[in-house]
Amino acid sequence: MLSKIAVLGAGHGGHACSADLSLAGYEVKFYELPRFKANIEPILKRGGIEITGAARVGFAKMNKVTTNIKEAIQGVDLILIVVPAFAQRSFAEACIPYIEDGQMVVYFGKGGGALEFAKTMKDLGVKKNIILGETNTLPYATRCIGPAQAKVFCVVNELLTAAFPAKITQKLAKTLKELYPSVVPVDNVLETLLNDINAILHPIPTILNAGRIEYTEGEFYIYKEGFTPSVVRVMEAVDKERLAIVKALGLKQIPFGELYCRVGFGPKGSIIEAVTHAYGASEMRSPGNLQSRYIIEDVPYGLVSIASIGELVGVSTPTIKSIIALASAINQVDYWEQGRNVQKLGIAQLSISDLQRFLTEGKI
Repeated sequence: MLSKIAVLGAGHGGHACSADLSLAGYEVKFYELPRFKANIEPILKRGGIEITGAARVGFAKMNKVTTNIKEAIQGVDLILIVVPAFAQRSFAEACIPYIEDGQMVVYFGKGGGALEFAKTMKDLGVKKNIILGETNTLPYATRCIGPAQAKVFCVVNELLTAAFPAKITQKLAKTLKELYPSVVPVDNVLETLLNDINAILHPIPTILNAGRIEYTEGEFYIYKEGFTPSVVRVMEAVDKERLAIVKALGLKQIPFGELYCRVGFGPKGSIIEAVTHAYGASEMRSPGNLQSRYIIEDVPYGLVSIASIGELVGVSTPTIKSIIALASAINQVDYWEQGRNVQKLGIAQLSISDLQRFLTEGKI
């Protein structure tokens, strides 16, 4: 049974998780990196977080709100790292020196964090008996709507979850189900990484509408006005390449339209049916510029990871690589070099059989 939880990262997801779990009766400590202390100052001032919407509703008081990582994770049962993918390693480096035997560490959000955490522990020479895992997305669609205020727009129906090593996934899933009944165990952490909704949903419409985004500064509805048949065809080509990698690894293929439905964002069907239904009412506005997370997170930590795994298992990904190249040219950043590839995941140069053994057992 869980009682004490640390939530690391004071972004949208962190606000929702810490408030929702506090209202559920758990003892929650909320942490942010010292250089981002401004993110938690409104919470310290108000004494908690006001949460509204589709999850629990009310004013949630934290057990502790801090920028001291040692006091944040000391003595807790579960550490939830709820941050963008580009911050996952920073939070790993912060908490690994203070990690305790028996603790459970789970990344909520984009997959890949568990492997990077394990590699960081190895690089730092730290050996602890912990349970390490991740999900393929956040448990909620949520936004901070004001200082110390979070709104949950929907709770995810299926939260794909895996442990590293995979031999303890069932134990991890059983424990997390206490918090989130939507937890669905999958084969291994490459399945959570490759079932990346945002890597398909965000970069392609953004890049293919680049001119319009710059001209209007995002003043148009990207999933209505910018979601044309040609954009959808490119998304379908990217998804086909992703599914070929999934097949090569012997994992279950979930086409984007079905994946989007299973999470709870739209009806089962084609990409265009799923996305236009989900955004038909809200008419989601475009990013205001081309340095948004739709590119700076979803390209280097989504598409680069997928394409790099494709190279490892011998699957060609020309469309994905073209999107990476265009994003790199637009922002004058080498996302292929900067992104989270198989070297950074600690799985480079493994055969498929060795990779599957490593993912299951934690060693070759």
